[in-house]
Amino acid sequence: MVKVAGSFLKIQNDFEKIRELDRVCDLIHFDIMDGKFTEKATLSLDKMKGAILSLKKPFDVHLMVEDIKKYVDEVALLKPSYIIFHIEVADDVLDVINYIHGKGIKAGLAINPKSNFEDIYPYLDIIDLVLVMSVKAGAGGQSFIDITERLDILLHYRKENNLSYLIEVDGGINDTTIRLVKKADIVVAGSFITDSDNYQSQVYKLKKALRNGFTLAELLGVIVILSILGLIAVGAIDSNLKQSRFDTCTVQKTNLIDAAKMVAIDYPEILPDASGSVSIAVSVLHDGGEINGQVIKGGYIEDELENPMTDEPYADGDSVVITTSNGSDFEYTVNFVNPDDDCHK
Repeated sequence: MVKVAGSFLKIQNDFEKIRELDRVCDLIHFDIMDGKFTEKATLSLDKMKGAILSLKKPFDVHLMVEDIKKYVDEVALLKPSYIIFHIEVADDVLDVINYIHGKGIKAGLAINPKSNFEDIYPYLDIIDLVLVMSVKAGAGGQSFIDITERLDILLHYRKENNLSYLIEVDGGINDTTIRLVKKADIVVAGSFITDSDNYQSQVYKLKKALRNGFTLAELLGVIVILSILGLIAVGAIDSNLKQSRFDTCTVQKTNLIDAAKMVAIDYPEILPDASGSVSIAVSVLHDGGEINGQVIKGGYIEDELENPMTDEPYADGDSVVITTSNGSDFEYTVNFVNPDDDCHK
């Protein structure tokens, strides 16, 4: 499932809005511009440090700067999951990659739409992330540039060479253009979210656009299975995330909650009414299970699916509760059946 990374480039002066973005997105994308590689500069790291340290989600740092190592030294202290720099700037790309790795942080390469894409090929076996820019780096609110061919090349190369780098796309993302890059691992969205008064609504529009055409069984199967079991793979491959305040228990809880919300958003008919609630148990997600009389078909969930937090099969009573609010597609409160059972143990 594609993760939505929120960019706060256009709201960098408003720490309260940054915290709201952190609340509703899967990840946070932190842009740093020096006014040399880019036309404009962002706020200094000293001014942003408080906002960054208050983030609860994992975050990557996108350096749009000329003196790369200087900024690596500064941001490494904040323990980001990834530090990403532009291949157009580095005189010795391999040296910078090794320098970032030497800080115990994952390294990513960014490339602008008009740059020679083949320049990144020699580094794909040693980097951890490729940031494909779908606008020219340096300003928010630009129109999307079609980079789908680059995305396809990276996906094919990764598979053919058994590599594990993540693919992130940044620039001009909205609920239409995101469909073009749904094969990416991470999609960065800025203006589409932050220009709105309702950040949560905008994030759900993005995720809903990604799921267009899904059947109910596919929705439940893909969201619940891959979002939960995918956490094990992420935790195993990217242990550095845990050093970046990435709590697997919290994330699993969040994913279960988000899955329940998405069911309500796409299939509101399973809810009794605009002011009621419904409990969706893991057990009913098996082929032939029912939610309010609606039969789920597809068989995406195995009978003995194990809870990755306990290594034990899910119990019949494990569930989350969705409660509608104001009849809105986007405003739901979700609680575990047992509020003391944070990880469904």
